[in-house]
Amino acid sequence: MLHLFRRFLADPKSIGAITPSSPSLARAMTARIDNESTVLEIGAGSGAITRYIPNRSNGAPLVLFEQDQQLARQLRYQFGEAWVLEGFFHDTVKQLEELPENLIIVSSIPFKSISDELHSNTVHAICDILHASPGRKLIQYTYFNSPPFTPSHGNLYWKKTANVWANLPPATVWELRMNR
Repeated sequence: MLHLFRRFLADPKSIGAITPSSPSLARAMTARIDNESTVLEIGAGSGAITRYIPNRSNGAPLVLFEQDQQLARQLRYQFGEAWVLEGFFHDTVKQLEELPENLIIVSSIPFKSISDELHSNTVHAICDILHASPGRKLIQYTYFNSPPFTPSHGNLYWKKTANVWANLPPATVWELRMNR
């Protein structure tokens, strides 16, 4: 947690909040994940949400994306079964060869506060992945009662799945998927 606070002081826009996600938010974010789906977690940070992702004992991959070198190292240590990619999602996701149809992206990216360029690149990468298959979805939270961003593809839509009051600050969980 101390590292998150230091990162916040150095670059407030790179961190959405100075405290890790609460267990209540982590449970709300991971409640709709089955153990059959490949999971990509963007902005895994300290692993506050990662530890609630259902067991991958059936072999379904867990891929964690983290831009901060120290946090990525910590994630590798904590979640040895996961593949940890260090860097920005829109750059590092290209390292994955082929993404399965049954895919869930879990994101803790603070879309309301990141740079316009990073926002645009990340949104386009996510929407391109979701647009490629109707079996894919994004689970994202915000500290606002509105979706985190406007999808770059017209056939993707947001659905609110939970309000989490037991978090600092309170959060809203959203799901983005293809309109079927």
